[in-house]
Amino acid sequence: MNKQLFYFDKLNWWDISTLILYSILTAFIYLTDIPTRSDWLFGYSFGTHLFLYFFNYKSLRKLNVWLVWMLFGIIHLYFYYELSNEPELQMFRGFAGHSLLFTWLLLIIFQVLRYISLINQNQELVALSKSRTDIWDNRRITKIDTICFFVYFILTIILDVAVMAPK
Repeated sequence: MNKQLFYFDKLNWWDISTLILYSILTAFIYLTDIPTRSDWLFGYSFGTHLFLYFFNYKSLRKLNVWLVWMLFGIIHLYFYYELSNEPELQMFRGFAGHSLLFTWLLLIIFQVLRYISLINQNQELVALSKSRTDIWDNRRITKIDTICFFVYFILTIILDVAVMAPK
């Protein structure tokens, strides 16, 4: 394996932009009391996991960026335990922010899938796209990339949706 699994690198404009915008969105959802807050919280918690894989996979290769997102995962745990008993944040199948429980776990799963990609193809893991080349590295998507995506996506669905029990 020629590629390094863990490395620190300087933050680029994308890293800084996504972290700032996500911080603002996090503060908005946590601090506001709008009538559609449960919808926002559901989209925020579930959408984070898909956003990280599809659009931030290159940034998550940097250990410093990944650690910041792990910090968000810890913040998500705090939000979950802080907000899960609020009646206005309950949806038909339970708490709207149920997916907040799994951000940290899906970040670890992402690194495991990266490791599998590096070991098996000596290339970084990339996300699927319509054009059959990824958006950041501009390389052809392989079978390993596809399998890793489906593993991540299925685990996301299982964790974020399937384990929610109706209350």
